[in-house]
Amino acid sequence: MHFTFLGTGTSHGIPMIGCSCAVCRSDDPRNRRRRCSLYVVAEGKHLVFDTPPDFRDQVLSFGVERVDAVFLTHAHADHIFGFDDVRRFSTLQDQHIPVHGSAGTIALMRKKFDYVDKSSYGFESVPRVRFTEQSQAVAVGDAVITP
Repeated sequence: MHFTFLGTGTSHGIPMIGCSCAVCRSDDPRNRRRRCSLYVVAEGKHLVFDTPPDFRDQVLSFGVERVDAVFLTHAHADHIFGFDDVRRFSTLQDQHIPVHGSAGTIALMRKKFDYVDKSSYGFESVPRVRFTEQSQAVAVGDAVITP
C-alpha cells in the first residue's frame, strides 16, 4: 500500500492569503501546503480521499494518472470544490467512477454538482460518476475502506 499526501494544509492552504506570520512568509518549500487530500494505491486500485480546490494542481504535481474510486470525508468547500476535475479521469478511463460518502455528503454533492446527473451534457463535459452513500465498509478490488 502506498500513500501520497496531495495536500496537508488548512482550509485556506499555506501560505494563507493576507497572512504575514513566519510560516506564511517562509521560503522553505515545506511551508507551502495545499488543502487536504490523499491518494492511495492499494491492491492495484487507485483511491482518492477528498477533492479540494487544489485537486487539479495536486494530481498534476504528483503524477496521478488513474482514479478508481473517490471517498469524500465531508462536503465542505475545501474538501470538494475540485470535484469537477474527476471528469478527466472518467474520460481517460472510459468509465464511471464511484464516489463514496456519508448520506449527508452525497446529498450535498448531488445538490452542488447537480449537472453530473444531467444526460444532456456531452461525454467529456461532466464527471461520469456514481454517487454512493457509504455507511459501512466498501471493497474496491481487494482494498477495504471503512468509514
